[in-house]
Amino acid sequence: MGTETIDAQLEGIIREYCPDIEPHIPIHPDDNLKDFGLNSVGTIGILVAVEQAFNVALSDEDLSFETFKSIRSLRITVLKYLA
Repeated sequence: MGTETIDAQLEGIIREYCPDIEPHIPIHPDDNLKDFGLNSVGTIGILVAVEQAFNVALSDEDLSFETFKSIRSLRITVLKYLA
């Protein structure tokens, strides 16, 4: 699975849980998701959706602000589990 495919899936998930993203606004890989209204409840939603979408289980080590900071940080984490 390529990074563009992963990023597209992650963007779809993120749009569901970040209330401040307008449909016409692009999300860049390094955009800080907190700037789009991501809060703790949304982070849990993204966690569950990512685990289901990619059939992975993130370890406690990866349950950090840094993991959920951006599409890029989420992609790096997902790729670690898909390797």
